[in-house]
Amino acid sequence: MKAELQQRLRNEILETEPGKAILTCIQCGTCSGCCPLADAMDEGPRTVFALIRDGFIQQALAANTAWFCVSCYQCMVQCPQQIPITDIMYKLKEMSISYGLLSRNNKLADLYAAFHRQVMLFGKVSEAYLMADYGLRHPLDLMANTAAAVKLLVKKRLHLVPRKVAGIDILRHMLTMGTGKQKEPGQ
Repeated sequence: MKAELQQRLRNEILETEPGKAILTCIQCGTCSGCCPLADAMDEGPRTVFALIRDGFIQQALAANTAWFCVSCYQCMVQCPQQIPITDIMYKLKEMSISYGLLSRNNKLADLYAAFHRQVMLFGKVSEAYLMADYGLRHPLDLMANTAAAVKLLVKKRLHLVPRKVAGIDILRHMLTMGTGKQKEPGQ
């Protein structure tokens, strides 16, 4: 990645409301210490923040950190600087998708994108459609979950026909506020 693109992406993060807080990170490690999935992450949040601050945006976006964030907000509760870490993780996911900086086999990113498409289509997640959408990219995972899907169907816990929520246009507008467009992950 060219230096000018890295600088532009760095500025894009740091100019957002949550991203500005990266500059206040004191590198205490509290976020990583309280994260339930820190062991699965390539880098802890504080390391990602240091990479961003120092201009190594490609490495920050390539790390799986944002994709393992489960939005439990424990890091935000514990952060002595009150950095909106979870919000920053959402921004990093969005940027990774928007700029095509994902590895080809990033299953979490594919699941995230499929989830987003379901919410934009129906206003909620349709499990059957979600697994079909995700399964097109990861057929082995789809096959591995087929037995569970059949059991759910038998118990009438899996609905094959999705239903839209009332006021879907209002929800779509809320989800795209500030972007000016209804951009779908991967576009």
